[in-house]
Amino acid sequence: MQRQRLHPLCIRRDERWPALVTALLSLVLNALFVVRLNPLFRQPGIGPYKQAMEREFHLGGYDPYTYWTVSDWDYYYNSLRHPLLAWLMWPLSQLNKGLEALAGVNCTQFIMAAVLTLATVYSMLFLQRILREVVGVRRTDALLLTAFFFSMAYIMLSPIVPDHFTLSMTLLLFTLYAAGRAMTGGHAPTPWQWALLMLATAGVTLSNGAKVGLALLFSLPRAGLKVLRPYVLPMALVTAVLTAAALWQQQTIALPRQQSQEAMRQQKALQEEQRIAALPEAEREKALRRQARRQRVLQQQAAKSGTPVASEGVLRWTDISTSRWQSLYENMFGESILFHQQHFLEDTLVGRPVFVAYRHWWAYAVEAVVVLLFAAGIWAGRRRRFLWLCMAVFGIDAVVHLLLGFGLNEIHIMAPHWLFVVPIAVAYAFRHCHNSWLVALRCIVAALTALLLVCNGIQLVSLLLTPIKVML
Repeated sequence: MQRQRLHPLCIRRDERWPALVTALLSLVLNALFVVRLNPLFRQPGIGPYKQAMEREFHLGGYDPYTYWTVSDWDYYYNSLRHPLLAWLMWPLSQLNKGLEALAGVNCTQFIMAAVLTLATVYSMLFLQRILREVVGVRRTDALLLTAFFFSMAYIMLSPIVPDHFTLSMTLLLFTLYAAGRAMTGGHAPTPWQWALLMLATAGVTLSNGAKVGLALLFSLPRAGLKVLRPYVLPMALVTAVLTAAALWQQQTIALPRQQSQEAMRQQKALQEEQRIAALPEAEREKALRRQARRQRVLQQQAAKSGTPVASEGVLRWTDISTSRWQSLYENMFGESILFHQQHFLEDTLVGRPVFVAYRHWWAYAVEAVVVLLFAAGIWAGRRRRFLWLCMAVFGIDAVVHLLLGFGLNEIHIMAPHWLFVVPIAVAYAFRHCHNSWLVALRCIVAALTALLLVCNGIQLVSLLLTPIKVML
């Protein structure tokens, strides 16, 4: 059957109902999130608003930097990890300024809700197309596996979080879809299209650039190094742009700001010491005890980040002391898929311990079933080139987080960068099974999906229905 040459952003006839359902569910969750946080946007000015948001915005470790950037454009992201993200948010910031001038209110929440809903819909579409067109499962099985993916805890959460993770997920799924179409004889992106995809994807999160590079290499025909020649110039230019942007922002924006903040901290500490020294003895002792308590809290927060390889440079973000085994079963394949009941969506750097145990044994049983399905899918698709591309993408995150320890203390929030590999692998198990085995597999995935939707959905909606108490 001849495949239709449609633009990848076109929503096809048979995709309209899934897209509509996904959009409605995303809009409902975003509406609850907007209502819950709206009191923070009614602060009289960006200063008090930022202070209130920094104090009250604790959502599993995600940051409110995107809200800040769209509300009052500035460079809040780490330039080495997100070299172009602030600039991609600049048009949204200008749109917010125009809407604020017309309506008299900060429209950041509504703008981001629209962007996140759109990104969520296309994430669903790209995953479903991968499952149907690249892996080759039936439409009903693709819908089931897509629902399974979006029932997972941090995949359900990310579409309402004003951070970069949902954007990264959409771009990575589109990258895999483009590579998969090229592998199966469909329309392959041109060298300059690959370069633009690299620019956008790595611009949002730099480590994703390696995943785009892998997708390009896997999608090329096995005809020697000469097939790479048309890609050398576009990819070299994109690499140069990303490197220059990261280094320029680091030198001209990040470092001066860090130096200024450090000078302000030192000045504030000196003033505090002078103030305490001038107090009567009884009040001075109380103030010193408060200082000691604050210092202990800071030390506890630093301990949660683990022991880095080095104290300077990029290696200061590494972690060689946090348990990898516990990180795997409590966070990476635990919290990412099924929310813990205790310390629900608390920030690791504020109140949540690095490891939280589930209260009930069945939670670990759910995790074990998901891991077994993942392993079965890998075995079933072990001879499929596209699956090995997906596993290579997953391998990058495993190296970055598990081996080097970047963000290991909150590895669960990184789920949108890699967790889509699980339903893709399980899809190969669907293709491999027949008759009663296939029926049993469908029943297991459907039961898991229903359980995750209920458990994760109840906890998330309950939190969103709980109002925030604003205290300046």
